[in-house]
Amino acid sequence: MITLKARGNFRLTGDGGEDITPSSMKARGVIALLALAPDHLRRRAWLQDKLWSESDHKHGADSLRQTLTLVRRALGMQAHALQTNRRTVSLDSACFRVDYQVPSAVAGSDTDGELFANLDVPDPEFESWIRDMRSEFTQRPDQAGRPTNPVFHSDEPAIVFYAHSDAAPDDELIQTAISLATASLLDIADFTIFHDRGLAGKNDSATLPSHGVHVSVSVMPHIAPPELRVAVCNLQTGRVLSQSHFPLNRREFGFDTADIYRASVGLVEVILTTLKSWQGDLQIKECSALLVNRARHLLFRFDKPSLATADRYLLRAYQFEAKPQYLAWRALVRSMAEFQHRTTGFLGDPVDSGTLVQEAIAEAPDSAIALGMGAHIEYLSGGSQRSAMLLAQRAVDRDPLNGVNHAILSNLQLVLGERQDSYRSALTALDLVGNGSQRAFVEFFCCMAASSLGNYNAAIDHAEAALVLRPFFPAPLRYLIALYTHEGRWNDMERVLVRLRMLEPDFEPSRLLDQDYPVITLRRLPLIGAIRD
Repeated sequence: MITLKARGNFRLTGDGGEDITPSSMKARGVIALLALAPDHLRRRAWLQDKLWSESDHKHGADSLRQTLTLVRRALGMQAHALQTNRRTVSLDSACFRVDYQVPSAVAGSDTDGELFANLDVPDPEFESWIRDMRSEFTQRPDQAGRPTNPVFHSDEPAIVFYAHSDAAPDDELIQTAISLATASLLDIADFTIFHDRGLAGKNDSATLPSHGVHVSVSVMPHIAPPELRVAVCNLQTGRVLSQSHFPLNRREFGFDTADIYRASVGLVEVILTTLKSWQGDLQIKECSALLVNRARHLLFRFDKPSLATADRYLLRAYQFEAKPQYLAWRALVRSMAEFQHRTTGFLGDPVDSGTLVQEAIAEAPDSAIALGMGAHIEYLSGGSQRSAMLLAQRAVDRDPLNGVNHAILSNLQLVLGERQDSYRSALTALDLVGNGSQRAFVEFFCCMAASSLGNYNAAIDHAEAALVLRPFFPAPLRYLIALYTHEGRWNDMERVLVRLRMLEPDFEPSRLLDQDYPVITLRRLPLIGAIRD
């Protein structure tokens, strides 16, 4: 068993008590970062950010690989304890432990059992991290001498699910909804999520959260129709902060799948809305989860100030926690800026959407958000439509609750000629997003899908619905120019033209034909003939 002495000077010992402490300070830093991580595991990007924060990504990745080699050399015959893959680095808890006892040799000394007292890694991010960890130990003396591996207080809010049911079928439904919601929430941000069976299936009192929400999920089977009921409470005080219920329709062999998905989406949204609305009452500090939640709402407003603010929130969230999904969201911000405003200059950061989404997929190849945004950017940038379609399908399979990904899949089905499937996917997306902030975006995708079928009245309804929610959303305005021209509704066309020119003073309907104008899908449809003629 490898043992790390946490109190006093940094010291790593092997099975026989021999000193195997690496001489490299960065190698010691890696071990410390992993030792105090939940399950002793961190993403490579997170480690790079803490140890090479002032280097570019490539240099940081190369330096991390070299440092891991130094750690393995120090571990010698026990090098197998260090486990790595393309995305993560971890220490195997079966052969690694952290000893929090204060060694008698340092008691009463200047260090007096300070956490890793002689660990000094010259990087501002690491210095900030170790300062916070030392403060945590100072404030929580109960950790002294504890032989277990504690999970420290996180600024990320905890979400504790409790399932309440009296019958096996209802319990199965509740567990399905909680599982779907958990996967969706973890793809959005690094929430600490507990089920009533514990964290990741473990019951460990050392991992009890200090702040967040308690989410009670139950089924009311004896009312018509049955309902999934959700109550969100303050984890510390028990105060009920919000309650919701979602109708369910029974089928011969259980509940309707669409209803289960809809209820699971509602479960996710009520949690996110509660965290956003009750941040002060919950005493949640600024953290990546809250920043990303704010950004998600802002970017679907489409205006320049909202997109710029969303991008800043996402960048700040990434600085808190280098989660690849945040890069994917930033790619979507750039895509929206380019296609709604025909420029990304107002964002202030010149990084392009392709670079961001490629890095996101490389770091998180199973993330639904990264895959969905990858599919969207691949299509819009003129890449392989088939490859984009495969990415979109994988995204929907990974997280069936993500309405935006269903909308992205719809657009790719459209351009590949699967037009009935395209409209079905768009309507599924609309059903999933409900009345949330993403509805206008998805209504526009419904407009495109209906236009491809020649169902122009439905397309107009979807576009106008998007504008009711977001009156100056350029994309549906552009489609309505073609739709009203095709239908000969000249007064409506003039009304829309006036509104679009408020956003683009030089706009003329003929611009829809230009290859550099952002209506890629429209130019593939017969509807564009109304402008050519």
